[in-house]
Amino acid sequence: MNIGKIRRIIYISIMILIILISSVGFTYAATSSELKQKQSDIDSKIAETNSEIAGVKSKMTTALNQINELNSEISTYQSEINNLQDQISNLNTQITQKETNIQEEQQKFDSQKEALEKRLVAMYETGTTSYLDVLLSSDGLADFISKYYMIEQLAEYDQELLDRIQNTKQQIETEKNSLETAKNEVQSSKSAVETKKSALSTSVNQKNSLVSNLSEEEKALEEQLEEFEQDKKAIQAELAALSKKSSVKTVVAPSAAGYTSPLPGRTKANITTGYQAYAGHTGVDFACGAGTPILAVKSGTVVTSKALRRANGSYRSYGEYVVIDHHDGTMTLYAHMSSRAVSQNQTVSQGQQIGSVGSTGNSTGPHLHFEVLIGGNPTNPKAYLP
Repeated sequence: MNIGKIRRIIYISIMILIILISSVGFTYAATSSELKQKQSDIDSKIAETNSEIAGVKSKMTTALNQINELNSEISTYQSEINNLQDQISNLNTQITQKETNIQEEQQKFDSQKEALEKRLVAMYETGTTSYLDVLLSSDGLADFISKYYMIEQLAEYDQELLDRIQNTKQQIETEKNSLETAKNEVQSSKSAVETKKSALSTSVNQKNSLVSNLSEEEKALEEQLEEFEQDKKAIQAELAALSKKSSVKTVVAPSAAGYTSPLPGRTKANITTGYQAYAGHTGVDFACGAGTPILAVKSGTVVTSKALRRANGSYRSYGEYVVIDHHDGTMTLYAHMSSRAVSQNQTVSQGQQIGSVGSTGNSTGPHLHFEVLIGGNPTNPKAYLP
């Protein structure tokens, strides 16, 4: 084999080797890119899965979603009816008070009127005698001054009596008008109650119709939702009662609340399920590992630290949960804990661990359900979180 031929073979071999190396590099690059894309897809799916961790939400069918929305409607209607009933009760109390006031003013008016009539009779019986005649009949200066003073007092009394009668009459008219307004408001509220009751009945019928067609598994989930709604109402009513007893009457603005994160190293950017009051989700969720420390977002007093369980001992609704009163018009609720580290009436400081992340109650995976409540009513926590 001559040298030229050998050179050609070597050259061709080198070219083939370069092509192979390039091909391997390209294949590696393509594979690396695909792996990164797959990793990104996996991360997205994890985030998507985490965002669905909110009780039984990830298992809910279309029918259950509709039932959940109807439950929310029913709850809203019931609250509005209760508020209207309270309004009617308050108005009836006002009406009773106004009727008492009118009766008292009428008695006062009758007494004043009687006094005026007696005064007029006395003046009539004196005939045509005028104040000047009385003064001219005086026996000396002392008697003149005495009679002048008496006349002055009588004139003042007459004027005051007339003024009192007029004022009492006006007061009676004002109370009667106010009474009529209150009665009209009662009638209006009663009509509103009937309208709300009609809407409530419609929603209940729609819900019952949907429930009758659910599968056994769906019915079990629906019962959990019902249970959850009942527990939430009871908790909110309890917290509303505590709020009414509080000496704090003003509520701190979100921007001035000074909350820190309920989880170390996380912010509202890490929320995986947002606040959806219309769908019954009255807080926000943070998907995270079981056992992650849960921290008090602000100093305050623990007003609730308990576990919600069924008769058979299994967890329901919020499971292990804690509520803290921050004495600024707001309270915070932390739910689905694996364990609680604080007890009722305990004072806690900002950032103190109050429990650990778990999946107790209406939950399909480890996460923290966090709520902010004002007067027992939940509001969107996102505005309060860093």
